[in-house]
Amino acid sequence: MFAHAGSVSYSFRATSVCLLLAASSAGCLAQAAGAAAPAPSGPQTITIDARVTDKLGHHLAGLQAQDFTLLDNKQPAKILDIKEVDGRDATDPMRVLIVIDAINGGFDVVARERGELTDFLNQDGGGLAQPTSLAVLTEKGVSIEKSFITDGTSLNATLAKFQNELRTATRAAGFWGATEKLQWSLDELGRLATYESSLPGRKLVIVIGPGWPMFPWAGTQESDKERRWAFNTIEAFSNELREGRVTLYAIDPFILGQTNPFYYQNYLKGIAKANDAQYGDLALQVLAAHTGGLVQDSGSDIKGGLNTAIRDASACYTITFEAPPIDRKNEYHDLHLQIDKPDALVRTTAGYYSNIQP
Repeated sequence: MFAHAGSVSYSFRATSVCLLLAASSAGCLAQAAGAAAPAPSGPQTITIDARVTDKLGHHLAGLQAQDFTLLDNKQPAKILDIKEVDGRDATDPMRVLIVIDAINGGFDVVARERGELTDFLNQDGGGLAQPTSLAVLTEKGVSIEKSFITDGTSLNATLAKFQNELRTATRAAGFWGATEKLQWSLDELGRLATYESSLPGRKLVIVIGPGWPMFPWAGTQESDKERRWAFNTIEAFSNELREGRVTLYAIDPFILGQTNPFYYQNYLKGIAKANDAQYGDLALQVLAAHTGGLVQDSGSDIKGGLNTAIRDASACYTITFEAPPIDRKNEYHDLHLQIDKPDALVRTTAGYYSNIQP
């Protein structure tokens, strides 16, 4: 376990959601806490990592600056630097963290996740392509192996040590269970994001699990204070993950037909105003897509999903650009990266919130 470090609190009150869903406005104070640091002034420089592949998912190497056009709120951005980064470059290290979500998965699902993760770690004689570590999310906190190694056999031993926590994890049920799962999930994801952001280089965080409740039917009943809480939390996650160079991946182990794994796509639009924010905008899959990560929701092949995600660690392009002037702090900017190559596929940060004073 590790303690939450940082100035942003991701704390969430389950009772606030319950009061909200009962259409009561009394005491609904779900908002991000903690004093914000003074915002800097002057031009803001933004760095994003972009994965550019062909239709088969293979990295497109050798692209030049003239191949890139970055649109910031539909206007061309001033690109200051573009670097092609190899996953084995010691000057810009890559780390992979694989997370089992024991908060939102049932016992049978978690058992299958563990089995396929074991197979993944044992493949190729236990040799891993990138330094990798493991973590487990439970309602008691985040358990994480802080050493990143390329020895899958050793990591399997670590996974075995986590087994007791996987067995004793509480799976609360019903309405109250859903609010508790949302609370625990966001709390522990916040701690994990803070820890990962403190490490140098690029990080891939792969969460195996269905994600937490989205409360889609709460949208019309949310109070202004709760929408402000959701907006502040979206902004906090977005900035911390981007600045920490964390790309989030989601592998949903559910079998198609049991649920609708594509529902998160209703929340993929960037949130520019607090009164547009909803709990669904904080879904695992939405956060993953906004970091440029993959959402793999077929649920049929966890091991294959891990291999696909790890392939992304091999190489990327790091782009630094100057943000345009803003009208207000926390202003949301939509990003769109275009590549002047036929059939090129791009995944990168969906947008950012300015943290400078206008």
